[in-house]
Amino acid sequence: MKIASVRAHLLSFPFAEPIRLPFYGGERTILKRDAMFIRVGTAQGLVGYAPGPGSAQAQRAIQETIAPFLVDRILADPDALRIQFLEGPGSDPELAKLYCCVEIALYDLIGKAHGVPVSELLGGRVRDGIRLYGSAGMYMAPEAYAAEAAAIAELGFRGYKMRPRSAPSRTWRPFA
Repeated sequence: MKIASVRAHLLSFPFAEPIRLPFYGGERTILKRDAMFIRVGTAQGLVGYAPGPGSAQAQRAIQETIAPFLVDRILADPDALRIQFLEGPGSDPELAKLYCCVEIALYDLIGKAHGVPVSELLGGRVRDGIRLYGSAGMYMAPEAYAAEAAAIAELGFRGYKMRPRSAPSRTWRPFA
């Protein structure tokens, strides 16, 4: 299977109103949420997908370094391609991390070509289900966390992740 294209698409969702949160003694303003959608296509018409970090710098690195490395290569063993990349342009740790994002799309392609889920390519399924939790707001008042946790429970989640600290404390020591 020959790799024909590697594309990184930036996605952005602007909020109607800025979100202002207390953050490390100041204020953090969130205007939007960004993400990346990676699409790898083959000459045979199969397409593999993966998520990536939502930054223009990451997109540029994928388009300018990772895509040229992968295009026109034969995709038979994603692990072998990763080793070749790491011995070449991927010797930079940041590029190596981005390559691993693209590698997820390569595994998606191999799975589609063989008609199996990616989990089967990585050693097989070890469980029939996974526990999920709701993860939402941060740096809120206790009452807001309680309301949010209740709303997440109503959606069917049995767990809730929260980020209660609004700033680092000089007396807080996680391993003391």
